[in-house]
Amino acid sequence: MWKAHYDKLSKEKHPPAHTLSQTLDFMSRKDRLKNLKAIDLGCGNGIDTFALLEEGFNVLAIDKDSNASLLLQKHISSKHLVVFSFQNSSFESLDELPSADLVNASFSLPFCHPNKFEKLWSNITSCINPEGFFCGHFFGPKDSWSSNSDMTFHNMEAVKKLFEEFELLYFEETAKNGKTLSGKEKFWHVFHIVAKKQE
Repeated sequence: MWKAHYDKLSKEKHPPAHTLSQTLDFMSRKDRLKNLKAIDLGCGNGIDTFALLEEGFNVLAIDKDSNASLLLQKHISSKHLVVFSFQNSSFESLDELPSADLVNASFSLPFCHPNKFEKLWSNITSCINPEGFFCGHFFGPKDSWSSNSDMTFHNMEAVKKLFEEFELLYFEETAKNGKTLSGKEKFWHVFHIVAKKQE
């Protein structure tokens, strides 16, 4: 499944996730981004990882699929090797995360098993430095995949509750028909989030 997904993306030019672009805009208004630390959770094809590297971040990219590592190694430039690391791990196996100024999770967190989500989310919120950022997506109960008991879904109230320690800078709910990258029809119910951790 994921190899086909990466193969398709590698043949097409895609921008980084809108939530990440928004976050980089928020951060660059106040700070230089060079040498800040970012974690890309479920980095997949590496589009967001490469955007972070280009902005000057030190990046830890995490994905359970070894194809992600191969793809990143294939396309990463030599100048970024010293500020990049990859961890081949599932969300469920993460005991803790290193401190970070930004955690990016583009369309990845719903693939965490519901029984493990609370621990994962605790790891995420704990690792983000005060005034650091989170950006990413959560799937809602109307999503076509919501019957999948191995995935995690949230309604609006539950999503907002996750960010009690944060200031929500961008929050958008979308619910519409669309396609997956493999071309399959599905109904997308997605919450798009940018949040800043309070001091």
